[in-house]
Amino acid sequence: MKRPLNDPVYALPLFGRARVVFQGEELRVSRKGLALLYYLALEGPTSRARLADLLYGHGSALQNLRVELHRLSRALGREVFPKGQDPLSLPSWLKLETLGHGEVLEGLEEVEGLWEWVQEVRTRSEAFPGLPCRQELLRELSSLHPPFLLVLRVRLGAGQRQLAQELARVLGLAFHQSLRPEGLVYLEFPYPQVPLRELLRSKAFLVLSLDPGEEPRFFLELRANYPPERMRVLELSPLPWYEARQGLLAGYGFQQAARAYFLAGGQPEWIPEWLASAGCPQRLLAQLRLQARWLSEPARVALERLSVALGPIPEQALDALGALPYLEELERKGWLVYGEGYRFAKEAERRLFSYTLPPGRRRELHERAATALALAGRNQEEALHRKALGEGYPGLLDPRLRQALFGEGRVWERRGLGRELALLVQGGQGVFPLGQGFGLALLEPTDKAHLDFASLEEEAVLELVGEAYAPQDSWGLLLALRGAWGEGYIQLEGAFAHRMLLPPGPFRLRFSGLGVAEFSLRAYRPRSDEGTSRSGKAPVDVWVLAAKKAQEIPEQGEKKGKNQGRSDGNVHP
Repeated sequence: MKRPLNDPVYALPLFGRARVVFQGEELRVSRKGLALLYYLALEGPTSRARLADLLYGHGSALQNLRVELHRLSRALGREVFPKGQDPLSLPSWLKLETLGHGEVLEGLEEVEGLWEWVQEVRTRSEAFPGLPCRQELLRELSSLHPPFLLVLRVRLGAGQRQLAQELARVLGLAFHQSLRPEGLVYLEFPYPQVPLRELLRSKAFLVLSLDPGEEPRFFLELRANYPPERMRVLELSPLPWYEARQGLLAGYGFQQAARAYFLAGGQPEWIPEWLASAGCPQRLLAQLRLQARWLSEPARVALERLSVALGPIPEQALDALGALPYLEELERKGWLVYGEGYRFAKEAERRLFSYTLPPGRRRELHERAATALALAGRNQEEALHRKALGEGYPGLLDPRLRQALFGEGRVWERRGLGRELALLVQGGQGVFPLGQGFGLALLEPTDKAHLDFASLEEEAVLELVGEAYAPQDSWGLLLALRGAWGEGYIQLEGAFAHRMLLPPGPFRLRFSGLGVAEFSLRAYRPRSDEGTSRSGKAPVDVWVLAAKKAQEIPEQGEKKGKNQGRSDGNVHP
C-alpha cells in the first residue's frame, strides 16, 4: 500500500504544557501516557521493563504498562506500538516539536518518579538554548530553492535536524519531518517506504540525514535517479571553534568551554551535554551504543577493546587487542578509517567507548598492547600505554617529544625587551584570527595546523601568550617552532607565556597533538641590559633557539633538518 505524502503527524511540543497535538487540536491523553511518549522521544528506544519501573515501580507495573499502551492507541485513534515490540520506540508519525516557548515539559514533573528526569531535561535545554549554528554554511545554502535534495552525511551529535530547521527559516519554508508535497522535509532513518516516482515528483526541499557506513538503498535509489543539478551531498563537519565560542560557548571561561568543545568533538548537540556533566554524559553513551547495535557482537567488543589506543593503531596492537578479524566490518560501517594505519573515525567516539570499559579491563588491555609494541620495537606507541598504566615512559620518547614535555636541553638567557617589531603572516592552515590573536582546535590525532611568517630582518624575541586545553591521556598540544636554524618544541598547557629568541629569517609555528588553544603573538627587539633603566622593562627568561651568530645563518639553512632536537638543546649542527 502506498503511503501518501500528506501522512498526518502527531506533534509533542517540547516547550510549554506537555500534550499531543494533531492537526492543530490537542488530544486527550493521560499524564502517564504523555510521560511515556515524551520519554521515548527524548531518550530513544527503551525496554518495557525500564518504562514500567519508571512509571509505576511496583509488582503490577508491566500489567499497568500494557493497559496504558492500549489507552494510548484509543486516544490517538491508531495503533502506537506493534504488539510484542520490545524495546518500545516512537513511531515515525509521532514527532518531538523543538520550536516554541515556555517551560520544558510543563506538568510532567508531577508524574510520580519523573521529577529528576524532567529536571535533567530542563537543564539540557537551558544549556542548549537553540542558538543558530553553522551560519556560514546557512548563508551558502540560502541560494538553493525547491525542488531540491540536500543529503547531509553526519555523525552522532552533528545537529543536522537543527540545521534543517534553520534552513527552512532562512528559505521561508514550512518545516516537516514527514513527506509533504511542499515546504522543507527533513528525513532520517528509518526512511519512509514510498515509491521512488513520488519522491522524484515532489516539489519540496528534501533534506536527508545519512549516517556513516554503508549507504542505504533509499539513498542510492535517490542518487541514481535524482537530477544532478537539483542535488547536493554534504559532509557535516564539526562546528568551528570560533563559531562555538561566539554562540553555544559564549559566556563560559576558556577551560570550561574548551573542555566541552573538545570532548564533544565539536558536535553542536554534544557540547551542552559535556557542559552540564562533570563525568561522562550517559545520554551520549546510550546514543553511541544504540548506533553500535548494527555491528556484529564480536566486532562491537573488538571496537570497545580498541578504544584504549589513541591515534593510528599499529598492526601489533590490533593483533594483541583481538581486532584483526573485524577490521573490514568496522571500516565498512564507518567506525574505523585507514590512513597510516587504522584509527577511530572520531576521537570523541573513541573516548566514549573507553568509558564503557571497567578499570581492571582497561588496564589489562593497556598492558596487552604495551607488551606487543615493546616486542615490536614501537617505543613511541608503547610509551602512551605505559603512561596510562602509571609506569615510566620518558626513556621511550624521541628527543623532540622529550624536549616538548620536559624541556630537556633548553638553553636560557635573561634579556630585556626593546621596541616591538612587526610580524607579517604569510600563510597558514587550521589557525584562524580570533580577537587580537589566534585560535585553533585539533580534535583528531592526525590533525595539523601551522602559521608561516615572513623573514625577520633582525634577531627578535617572540612572545607567545595564551591558554590551552588538552586531554590528560595524550601528549597534549605540541608546538614546533621551525626556522632555517632548525626546530624547537614546546607543550602548550593551561595559561602559558613562552619567550623565544629567534635569529633573522622566516619561521613557522606548527601545531600537533590534541587540544584547543587561544593565543597572541608579539615580537620585540632583544636587549642585553640587566636592569630597567635603559629598557624600561625588567629582563625576562628567554629560550635561545639558535645560539649561533647571524652571519652563520646561511650555512645553517643549507644543513636544515639535520640533528633536529638533539638532547643538548642545540638543534642546529
